[in-house]
Amino acid sequence: MKKRKYAARTKLIEFLIDPSSYPHKPKTVKHLQTHISDVFIAPPFVYKIKKPVDFGFLDYTTLRKRRLFCEKEVELNSRLCDIYLGVEELSISDGKFKFGKGEKAIEYAVKMKRLKDKYFLKNLLKRGNLGIEKTIRIVETLVGFYKLEPMNKVIIEYGRPEKIKINIYGNITTARNFTGKTLSLVAHEAIKYYNDIFFEKRSSIFNERIKGGYIKDCHGDLHLGNINITPKCVCIHDCIEFNERFRYIDYASDIAFLAMDLDFNGRNDLSKFTVTEVSGRMGDRDIYKIIDFYKCYRASVRGKVESLKSEEKEIPEGEKKASGRRARDYYRLSLKYAVLGSKPAGIVVFGLIGTGKSTLAGSISKELSCDLFSSDIIRKGMFGITPTERRFESFDRGIYSKGVTDKVYGEIIKMGKKSLEDGKSVVIDASFSKRKYRKQIIDMAESLGLPLFFIQTKAGDNTIMERLIKREEIGKSISDARKEIFEEFRAEFDGPSELPGNRYLAVNSDKKSEKTLVETLKGIIASRI
Repeated sequence: MKKRKYAARTKLIEFLIDPSSYPHKPKTVKHLQTHISDVFIAPPFVYKIKKPVDFGFLDYTTLRKRRLFCEKEVELNSRLCDIYLGVEELSISDGKFKFGKGEKAIEYAVKMKRLKDKYFLKNLLKRGNLGIEKTIRIVETLVGFYKLEPMNKVIIEYGRPEKIKINIYGNITTARNFTGKTLSLVAHEAIKYYNDIFFEKRSSIFNERIKGGYIKDCHGDLHLGNINITPKCVCIHDCIEFNERFRYIDYASDIAFLAMDLDFNGRNDLSKFTVTEVSGRMGDRDIYKIIDFYKCYRASVRGKVESLKSEEKEIPEGEKKASGRRARDYYRLSLKYAVLGSKPAGIVVFGLIGTGKSTLAGSISKELSCDLFSSDIIRKGMFGITPTERRFESFDRGIYSKGVTDKVYGEIIKMGKKSLEDGKSVVIDASFSKRKYRKQIIDMAESLGLPLFFIQTKAGDNTIMERLIKREEIGKSISDARKEIFEEFRAEFDGPSELPGNRYLAVNSDKKSEKTLVETLKGIIASRI
């Protein structure tokens, strides 16, 4: 039975790919796929049929359900876009497929007017043609929509924490299937922890949002690919029709989706501007209490969608690989929101030699896609020395003298500041053994009004000695630290007693590096929430 149904659907797809099948006889037909739909661009129209799939949160497995959801899609999307023309029946007559009623209905298609590709936000961004003016038009459209959308008791119930948890943890559960593929296990654990602690400590925010009247029948899938803006109009299409709990949401969740996708596409400035404009026009100052929470969720949703597409058998291999890359990037962005929020931030990984600073700093940088600056690399670069060339200087001599070290810290702080000013988060890998260096970087972060977290790596003496000896044996380490100078280094190390508790975390690196990384990310999250 399944084989017969698959064969029949394959023939239907072939029918819809053929330009001669359509009543208006287009010159060409382009076939696109998502994980839930087949789309046929037959200028000047677009036809979309739903795949007979069941993902738990979505069920298109019967013809009746697909027809009802096609009708719902047209009804809901007409609120924000005038391209929806209705639902077309696809049927069989005399053993042949046809548009319209026949002997037997076999599928239903949403029929739309085609939107011009060049006006989709992603394409406008690629051409550098999306700025403040167009963003304001989008904001005005959305704010007008939200203000007109009525509220009722059924919709409001979806704003309660227990309802929101269903969406959040349903997404996290699904994401577990992608660990080791498009999502690291470390990121999965940290994102879950962020949501756990947010619900534990800040659940009152959700009830405040209900009282503020912010739970609406929204769009639900407000990413850049669903917004088209011409000189004459703004068209926002393809809202969620298949599950009301994804659409009955805090409007801030909708805005977070748009803002997140602007971040993802390198327009942090427009992301920030969008949230600020919406906040002002909606009279909603409290949106900032919740926006990063929803950004984290929305990035994870896109990670899930792209992951599902990357495993879809019917999709060409090249598209699957591209979806896999996008999924990994979306999940990294979700993790960044969980750990650091929307603002750029600095993470200083410091401590005694041999305590695993560089390993941890590198892992944090990779997981969060942050810029990484290493004092060892900067120091050797100043003298034209390749990073792995060993220089066995005596303690506080040669390229490790106080004068050179002062210059190294001056340079590393300068480089970190430049990245932060550019809107990028940074990881700094250096011992920061003196309070004066720590004060310098604290002063820099405070001058920018940005958060700075200090992570001190610690390990037992035996572990440190083993690492330093192994480093000398392998001979390819960037660091020149060795066991002969350890005691002198420790004696000269200024303890970090001046660092504030909410910006300082000590981690034990004796355990496996992955566990140290998870502990570090969770520690930063706990200090922020």
